[in-house]
Amino acid sequence: MKLVSDLHAYVWDGNDNNCNTYVFARCLKDGRHVVIDPGHIVTPYVREPGLDRLTGGMEEDGLDAKDIGLVIATHGHTDHCEAADALRQRSGALVALHQADEPLYRRCGEAVDVYLEEGDLELGADLKLGLRVYHSPGHSPGHIALYWPAEKALIGGDVIFHRATGRVDLPGGSAKLLQQSISRLSELDVEYLLCGHPYGHPGIIEGREAVRRNFDYVKRNMF
Repeated sequence: MKLVSDLHAYVWDGNDNNCNTYVFARCLKDGRHVVIDPGHIVTPYVREPGLDRLTGGMEEDGLDAKDIGLVIATHGHTDHCEAADALRQRSGALVALHQADEPLYRRCGEAVDVYLEEGDLELGADLKLGLRVYHSPGHSPGHIALYWPAEKALIGGDVIFHRATGRVDLPGGSAKLLQQSISRLSELDVEYLLCGHPYGHPGIIEGREAVRRNFDYVKRNMF
C-alpha cells in the first residue's frame, strides 16, 4: 500500500506474530528499493508465509523484490529481521542495523553489511532519500527509529505502538531506556507514526494531533 510519496506500508494481517514492513521505493541507484523490517520468512507457530506475503504485496504495487538494494532492521529480533538474508540472497541487497543488536541478528546465522549510527542517513545516487537515525534502546540495546523529515514520517519499530510500547522483559530490555527513547521521539514533528506491529490497530497513525495524543497516552499510562 502506497502511503505517501515513495513510501509503501505492508501491514501484517496474519494470525501469527510478525511485523509491519515499510518500503522506500526506487530511491537508490538504478531504481532499487529500501526495505525496513522484512519480518519472518515463515512465522514460528502457525507457519504462515511471511516473506511470500510481503513480496506478493510489493509485486501488487509494481515493486520487484529482486530490485531491493538495502534492508534495514530497526532491531535484531527475528520477527523483524529473519527474512533479511533471504532478501540479500535474492537481490544482492546489503543488510544494515545498529551494531549493538548484531548479536541478536546473528541468531539468524548471517553477518551485517552496514552498521547504522545515530545521525543523518543520505541514500541514493542523487541523495533522493534523507533519513535520520535515532538510537532508541529499551526494547533492545541497538534498537533504532528512522525519521523522514521530508514527509514527517517516523518508523518506530517496537519502541511505541498504538496505546502501547514494546516489551522490556527480553534480554537487553530496559524500561528506563525505553521511557527515555519514547520521550525523545515524542519531540519530533510527526505526521505519520509507523509502528512495528498491528497490535489492536493497523499500526499506522496519521495526523500530527493523533500522533501527539498517542505519545501522550503512552507516557501517561505505560510508565
